[in-house]
Amino acid sequence: MTRRLLLQPLTQAAFAPFGDVIEPPAPGQRISLLETIGGQDGATQPRLSFSTAEPWALPLEATRMERHNRSSQCFAPMDVARWVLLVAPDAGGRPDEAGLRAFLARGDQAVNYHRATWHHPVRALDRPGRFAVMMWTTGTTEQDEEWATLAEPVSIHPAEPVSIHEG
Repeated sequence: MTRRLLLQPLTQAAFAPFGDVIEPPAPGQRISLLETIGGQDGATQPRLSFSTAEPWALPLEATRMERHNRSSQCFAPMDVARWVLLVAPDAGGRPDEAGLRAFLARGDQAVNYHRATWHHPVRALDRPGRFAVMMWTTGTTEQDEEWATLAEPVSIHPAEPVSIHEG
């Protein structure tokens, strides 16, 4: 059986249990994430990477999620139309599937996942999306990433109607 999940707009209030939503700053304003960005337990090497995510179409199907126990992870869109985030709280070292949430982000919204937040790999919609990704690493993938397979696939669908505007 596949679980159906509807996208909701990405807002700081809805996303707060999982991380930070970074909205475009006003002219002359600077946003800093000093309190929630960083690594611990040996994740002391900052890693800034750049990637291009191929475009996906809705509905999306998710079967696995990942987390980074030692580091926050920040996704900053560089050239993205819209993108999808799937997150879950932790339940004893696995994603809490009852708490799964799917968000639709605008191309001008960045996110910083809190340390140990279960999330699905980034999915761009409409066209390829370029992202800058910042996290801290131990230098060993096995120590920096943890993966879990969901008990049942999750199918992510647009809410009716999807109301999101490019910023």
